[in-house]
Amino acid sequence: MLFPWEWLVLSVLLSNFKYCMGVVEPVLIVHGGAGTVSEDRIPGKLRGVTLAAKVGYQVLARNGTVVEAVEQAVRIMEADRFFNAGYGAALNIEGDVELDASIMDGATKATGSLSGLRDLLHPISLARDVMEHSGHNFLIGDGLVSFALDRGFRFLEPPGQLVTQYSMDALEEWKASDQSYRSGEGGTVGAVAIDANGNIAAATSTGGVTGKRVGRVGDTPIIGSGTYADNGLGGVSLTGDGDIIMKVCLAYDVLRTAQLTNRALQTVADELLDAMSAALGGTAGLVALDRAGNVAVAHNSLHMSWAYQRGDTVAYGASKEDFNLMPATDTPFDPLPGGM
Repeated sequence: MLFPWEWLVLSVLLSNFKYCMGVVEPVLIVHGGAGTVSEDRIPGKLRGVTLAAKVGYQVLARNGTVVEAVEQAVRIMEADRFFNAGYGAALNIEGDVELDASIMDGATKATGSLSGLRDLLHPISLARDVMEHSGHNFLIGDGLVSFALDRGFRFLEPPGQLVTQYSMDALEEWKASDQSYRSGEGGTVGAVAIDANGNIAAATSTGGVTGKRVGRVGDTPIIGSGTYADNGLGGVSLTGDGDIIMKVCLAYDVLRTAQLTNRALQTVADELLDAMSAALGGTAGLVALDRAGNVAVAHNSLHMSWAYQRGDTVAYGASKEDFNLMPATDTPFDPLPGGM
């Protein structure tokens, strides 16, 4: 029986061998946000990321596109109260949910981003429509709402249905604290996928940080900072202290540095995360795939829930020391009271 680290090394060697032979094995990887998570919420996050990885991978298994795969994976987490995206997203200083999202197609470099969105459960689907139907890369404000309505999206009525008791309690705790924007469990969600043809896509969705100013934008919707995909480089989705991540364009930097130095994506990701934190403070995390389908899971926060499926196996964890494997047919997490 292989230890987890031995399985990971074997996986990298096998992926590189297949890539040299012109074969890429499909992979779908997700994260559920970097931060500090209480023990009672970790099972819910693991349940959510493993489900999202499986749902996204099934899109690839039935020959769906990588764009569809990452969208569907992110939608699972946007509907899950354990994540800071869609339902359950962090609240701004006024107690409202404002959502940011982005998606990128690595084959065409097409991108779709949005910010400040309210009362829509699945911002990632609207970001995809921005990419494919708006003629632009990034929409905000009244123009974003008008576009969404034109495309047939329906906003929640009455407003405020994305707010959860957990997010309200988190805002009250933040108000009673030193009001640091670097506190809390994070919870931004993201996905990266590669198919058998080497096509790559990435997507990220978030509610931002608890107590943020109205109109604040972080790294998530900014291509090259929170999300990036390029068939020639790989794909990455970021999470963490967005106001710091966006200063170093971390998503693009990780992929480009790995290419220029001909080093493993995992090694580069670990180094650049630590370099960012040393220079500017804060913490972050990411999931990524290189063009051969090799996986990178990196974070310098205490926790980051993640999962990926390759073939019939799902790997998942919630901290640096946490690496678990299970058959894709297994459902090891007990149902949670109150559903997702």
